[in-house]
Amino acid sequence: MKVSRIVLAVLFALAASANTLRAVPIPTFSFHENGQGKLQLPPLFGGGVIPLPGTLMSDPGPGGLMSALAFTAHPLAGPFPEGDVVLMDVSGHVSDILRFDPETNPGPGSPQLIFFYSNDHGGRLADTGLPSSMFSNTVIIQENPSGPTVYTPVAGQPGFSSDSPLGDSFLIFSAPDTGSTLLMLGAAISGFLFLRWKMLAV
Repeated sequence: MKVSRIVLAVLFALAASANTLRAVPIPTFSFHENGQGKLQLPPLFGGGVIPLPGTLMSDPGPGGLMSALAFTAHPLAGPFPEGDVVLMDVSGHVSDILRFDPETNPGPGSPQLIFFYSNDHGGRLADTGLPSSMFSNTVIIQENPSGPTVYTPVAGQPGFSSDSPLGDSFLIFSAPDTGSTLLMLGAAISGFLFLRWKMLAV
């Protein structure tokens, strides 16, 4: 009986440890089309938020534009693997690209540029169009139409971090599709007017 209780206690402790590991937050980057960026650090890294303001500059990557929205990161131990993260919208078209360029000056803590390209034509800083060619290391993900698109790379993929034991996460805030938003708004207004007409007719 005592042995069974010990075994159960050990299994419970292991399960609790596994749940704790899953709940540990990881360093999270956030990028907005309007140029607002930040890095949120978990308690394991001291906590806090580091602002990462974006600015327009020339993209030295393949097919990069002369003026594209760039954010500067400083990987501690090793650079992020270079490459492109392509976001596809519901219609199967490229809506955004998050690009990780090589380090500016190779070495620990050296600056590395992360570019945010958008194809929304909404007048925001990222709305400069798309690069004419891509890195060979490219990942394609589905865009989240109702909130930020979450990208958590694995080893070898663009943006994977060797600094964090659990890797990094990226929140890509794409502007909503104004055309579909206006269409839904128009449908809602039409429905409201129809219901009001029906109530008045009774």
